[in-house]
Amino acid sequence: MSATSPISANASSADAPAAGLVARSALMLQTLEMARRAAQTDVSIMLLGASGVGKEVLARFVHRSSPRAQGPFVAINCAAIPESLLEATLFGFDKGAFTGAAQSAPGKFEQAQGGTLLLDEVTEMAPSLQAKLLRVLQEREIERLGGRRRISLDLRIVATSNRDLQQAVREGVLREDLFYRLSVFPLRVPSLRERMDDIVPLAEALLRRFAQQSSLPEVPRLDGSARAALLGHDWPGNVRELENVMQRAAILCDGAWIRAGDLLLLPGAGAAALAPQQARQQAQPVFSAAPAAAPAAYEPVAAAPVEARALGAELAHSERRMIADALRESGGSRKLAAERLGISPRTLRHKLQRLREAGLELPSVDDTGGDD
Repeated sequence: MSATSPISANASSADAPAAGLVARSALMLQTLEMARRAAQTDVSIMLLGASGVGKEVLARFVHRSSPRAQGPFVAINCAAIPESLLEATLFGFDKGAFTGAAQSAPGKFEQAQGGTLLLDEVTEMAPSLQAKLLRVLQEREIERLGGRRRISLDLRIVATSNRDLQQAVREGVLREDLFYRLSVFPLRVPSLRERMDDIVPLAEALLRRFAQQSSLPEVPRLDGSARAALLGHDWPGNVRELENVMQRAAILCDGAWIRAGDLLLLPGAGAAALAPQQARQQAQPVFSAAPAAAPAAYEPVAAAPVEARALGAELAHSERRMIADALRESGGSRKLAAERLGISPRTLRHKLQRLREAGLELPSVDDTGGDD
């Protein structure tokens, strides 16, 4: 998730733009309170959760809530940098360390001195680099590539992963000793469907941000049918999907109001979403700390049966069109198309299978990218 996407800070200032966070649900407020407590120490924090839930945003919240708030916040996505470059990016290098190293350069560890280093998707790091990271965590010092000088570190490490860590250890993806070093304080970031009370406030915050970025004359507002549709969706892409949906709606809406038909929601793969009250009952807090009082949830306004059938047909047509457009724009790559749509490749595969079973023609698909 992008670092500017909102989550939440507290009940009294849930929409504070300065915080860049939005939360109303008791579950998310509990999560933030536990993150705030952990932030008061230098303990390593492991943020867990599905793609798009806002792990980097929570990492920034930890940084701002810590005594290191005046220091730098440095983030690196371990899955986005080739293995051959990741070591130099993390540890830095001295002049002449390798061909092309015309001058020395500090790595991310040095850049984060006095602050916080976020190792995003750390479980995607190669085993050889995991061993070097373990040594850094143990000794709190590094050596640049091609260098001999030991550099003492003064920083906090926050790591994230969308994997089941214990399964990753069993499969050999993550070193067991590194697992224990990083998971001193594991914290799960709830999925959006576990945070029903946050969906509408988050949507409104995203609309305000998009309106400001795009210089819209006014911020579009959600009518009752749009709120009901948002609360009835299962959000497989979490906050990242919500962000995409609200940007589309702000562009498509006619006037100051966004209606359900403007959302172009893609149905999730699998069973239908829980009703809002069911989701609130089933979502269990990650920790047992007493939650702060949350404002009353928005009440969904149900659409009339005839309108609902018409809306369902419209959404199905819009979904097919959006999937076909995304596949064409991505050259048939399911992975790239899924990224454009804000869903996982696995979810897209299920949708494509259903569309083909319905006899609908779609652009050819390159499946070599695999699923998430």
